[in-house]
Amino acid sequence: MNGTMQNKLSRRTLLKLSGGILAAAPFVRVPQAALAQEIERETAVEVLPARKPLGRAMANNIPIRETTDVKGNVVRNLKLNDLVELTGQVTAPGPTTYNSIWYQTSAGFVHSAFVYPCENFINTPVAALPEGGAWAEVSVPLSPVHSKADPKATLRDKFVYGTVYRAIKVVEGADKQVWYQLNDEYGGSAFFAPAANIRIIPDAEFAPISPEIALENKRIEVDIKAQQATAYEYNVPVFTARVATGGSYRTPGGVRAFGTTRGEHRIFRKIAGQRMYGGTPGYDYYNLPGVPWVSYFTYSGIAFHGSYWHNDYGRPRSHGCVNMYADDAKWVFRWTMPTVPAYEKHVAISKRTDGSIVKVSESKTRRGWS
Repeated sequence: MNGTMQNKLSRRTLLKLSGGILAAAPFVRVPQAALAQEIERETAVEVLPARKPLGRAMANNIPIRETTDVKGNVVRNLKLNDLVELTGQVTAPGPTTYNSIWYQTSAGFVHSAFVYPCENFINTPVAALPEGGAWAEVSVPLSPVHSKADPKATLRDKFVYGTVYRAIKVVEGADKQVWYQLNDEYGGSAFFAPAANIRIIPDAEFAPISPEIALENKRIEVDIKAQQATAYEYNVPVFTARVATGGSYRTPGGVRAFGTTRGEHRIFRKIAGQRMYGGTPGYDYYNLPGVPWVSYFTYSGIAFHGSYWHNDYGRPRSHGCVNMYADDAKWVFRWTMPTVPAYEKHVAISKRTDGSIVKVSESKTRRGWS
């Protein structure tokens, strides 16, 4: 990382404050391989690896069923923010026609729509940050953030796994542990989180993907009908992801369509994480901190970005942006132009032709996803 180191803690103090972090991990993964194999034999479905080892329920009353039958026996209902171990992923008819992904758990199967894949990775704090800070992401399912570096201070929010913020200061907390001060852009800078829950994103994860390919030989096509994004190099597809594009919402003036703008565009601004908000309270209001890996391609604010408030790709449901799984949005962020050095807060270009091409259109036939 570039910049002068600041907010430095001594190595001795750092080791002292880091003590006991691993022992304090709130969730310990227990292998369930034998049980997973038994479930696989009984259901006769192909079990693929899950994206992440854990899933967090994003709503109440999310059913875990004995099988992938949408009318199957419910063995457990997940509550909001419940964690469940994900032992695999299967494809089977779901409650909707566009999303056939189910997650296998030790108890049975849960549809993927409102279960967010995550990890519980506990970090060793850094002793210093570059001048101007560093990008950082939440590496646990939920991390409390307080108004001060004190677990007894006002709880300002709970930041979700995979959300991205600017870490601007290393501090010793009232609990004698290491905390980071996080800058949430529009939400202000008085956010403090335990450093154990926050991963400083290394420079290597900002490195461009296939930079040797000339700008004119790369493009991304977004198919509204198929709800998918495909990246091409020399007209050969190299990456495809399910997405959720602009949908319709109830507003004070009636139902309004927030469609993703069709046509050819260019990516012109990127930021690794930012708060997004808009809409009308009581209708379609949203206020989302730490939206990760944002790549803007229209001046009206339409972008590719990660989405942690749903896991239900395959239908239009955004306010115009192209919602993606966070890892997919990160790939787009790195593969497209302009590139973003790790030490930069954001990158914007004035010459639109220097940005990667994005084509948004609607195919004649809809393709299913599994």
